[in-house]
Amino acid sequence: MFKNVEYPIIMHCKSGADRAGLMSALYLILNEDKSVKEAKNQLSFKYLHLKYAKTGILDAFFESYLKDNKKPFLKWVKEDYSPEQVKASFKVKKISEIISSYILRRE
Repeated sequence: MFKNVEYPIIMHCKSGADRAGLMSALYLILNEDKSVKEAKNQLSFKYLHLKYAKTGILDAFFESYLKDNKKPFLKWVKEDYSPEQVKASFKVKKISEIISSYILRRE
């Protein structure tokens, strides 16, 4: 996707923390050859991303890759990534979800 757009580009989501953070991380991995460990920092409290609310599933996605994996990222996504496994291993913390949903009014 990033190879087929005209630059410069702007990525935006309602709050600017979660979907924009995910796309920024993917851009860094796929276009700038950054490590997943470095790129996942785009999902940061600095941008009001809450790792332990529902949106933390994005962190769990990257953590799943980092755990004992030696394959290139896209190869892992195609061959090994299991959305069901990531979802099953992820737990929302109630206080983070209250902050995200009711105070910050995130989707």
